Amino acid sequence: MIATFDIETAKHSATNRAARLALLTHQVVHHIELTDAAGEKVEQALARLAEANARADGRAQP
Repeated sequence: MIATFDIETAKHSATNRAARLALLTHQVVHHIELTDAAGEKVEQALARLAEANARADGRAQP
């Protein structure tokens, strides 16, 4: 006999909720990592800009 698969029960099961929570947690962590990496790139670009401006003004130490 082939067992029927009750989709509605599966959608609301504890296992499904746990899997969805794990997936959402992974996505949040991934987006936080992407945001952190982008922030670091911005900080590096601002540091280079500040250094270039200082050199242009003749304030930079050799």
